[in-house]
Amino acid sequence: MVFLIILIFRQFGTVYLAKSDAIERDGIPIGNFMGKLEGLSYFSNELITNETFMGKPTLLGFISPGCAPCKELIPEWNRAYQKYNNEINFVLIGVGDKESFSKVKEIKKLKGELLLDPDRNNLQKCKVRVTPFAFILDNEGEVKGKGLCNDMGHINGLISSLKSNVEIIENIGEVAH
Repeated sequence: MVFLIILIFRQFGTVYLAKSDAIERDGIPIGNFMGKLEGLSYFSNELITNETFMGKPTLLGFISPGCAPCKELIPEWNRAYQKYNNEINFVLIGVGDKESFSKVKEIKKLKGELLLDPDRNNLQKCKVRVTPFAFILDNEGEVKGKGLCNDMGHINGLISSLKSNVEIIENIGEVAH
């Protein structure tokens, strides 16, 4: 019964957020700046804020330890990390505590940073309703893209929204000269 409820909720989240107006509603709006986020690093136990990642674009994702699509995302996340880590920070915010994430075998292989959010403060600040959800931020923390993040296609879509914004700005700059 619990599985059925989770499956229905997951499907609802996919359908709900698949609509463009839902993407506009959920998460911090595109064009706004990410507020201060902080969490304990799963790997180092140090308190880390998102200010640490300024100066370089950041792919910021939200995952939950009991979320099957979140677990399935980790190998895709790692492939993207291998490809883009010189250009982009990879940061996941884990909605849960260290003990709950310790039970997720995929976490041991995770590339990038995992910040724990046991009290859901970061989740609420970012207006995220379902996981896995991600934002792409420019080097100053401005939201350039957002949405569900279930696979490499979604990751590439977010990264391309960052690149397309950069290309548009560069093209405008060239025209202005």
